[in-house]
Amino acid sequence: MSERVVLAHRGGLDPAPLIGALTAGGARVVTVAVDLGDSGEDPATTRARALAGGAVEAVVVDARDEFADRYCLPALRANALRPVAALTRSLFAEHLVRVARRHGATAVAHGRTGADRARFEAAVNALAPDLDVIAPPVGPTPTARPEPPGGAPDWTAEPRDPEELVVTFDRGRPVAVDGETMTVRQAVQELNLRSGARGVRRPKGVHAYQAPGAAALVTAHRELEDLTLEPDLADFKRQVERRWAALVHGGQWFSPLRRALDGFIDNTQLHVSGEVRLVLHGGRTVVTGRRGEESPFDSTPGCAPPRRLPSKIAAT
Repeated sequence: MSERVVLAHRGGLDPAPLIGALTAGGARVVTVAVDLGDSGEDPATTRARALAGGAVEAVVVDARDEFADRYCLPALRANALRPVAALTRSLFAEHLVRVARRHGATAVAHGRTGADRARFEAAVNALAPDLDVIAPPVGPTPTARPEPPGGAPDWTAEPRDPEELVVTFDRGRPVAVDGETMTVRQAVQELNLRSGARGVRRPKGVHAYQAPGAAALVTAHRELEDLTLEPDLADFKRQVERRWAALVHGGQWFSPLRRALDGFIDNTQLHVSGEVRLVLHGGRTVVTGRRGEESPFDSTPGCAPPRRLPSKIAAT
């Protein structure tokens, strides 16, 4: 009986060349596509495309909320939500390994190159060192994400009128926009829609977390931290953020150090609650006001707000 290989398949792209390269070696191919809402293709079409290309089974995972809550929220708390590519590779690897276990596969395969390949393979090796990792030699074309028409998206083109809004955070998590309760994913989408830039109609292949909404959330979160964290804690957290970002960028999402740094970062968020008032225009974000939940004043960005003693904060 032929061995099974689980192949990473990105929606909107034709996996047939990769499937053909694997089946030529006698493998039975199961494809896995992880839906993050950025392919512009419905799951049924993605699955049908893989089966038509020669896969014996095609799995499509709706991971939009999982990606937002388990990957993007920690990145936001670390003020490192962008670039998003390093986060998606770890998520893809996690689901690929899960399907490989379920189908008794001996290997996983992908068509990534360069830094993308290194991140993806590092994640697979951390999760399942017993699985072989295959990169079929069919060239980058079948799996390279197509560039949007006209080149890279220009979020500053065709600006609309400025949008003013208020983002509410609870312990470092965005929970509402203008008083309307939202999930992390919904908050990013809402800020994209109201960014006043062409990014609201982002081309296929451009992820929501590469749009202005994600940058606006990071800006708002950092400003609220500046208001609610003690100076020494804030300074040290910036050092931790740089190390956290370097680990994730290098494909070490599943490393013990990243998990340990998450523990520290999560602890810093205990008092990062409050509201941040933003003006969004042309893909840019300007903070015009901020209020910590435990502070009765509205602080103007750039002014040093009064801070409580670290021991007093720790005692509350």
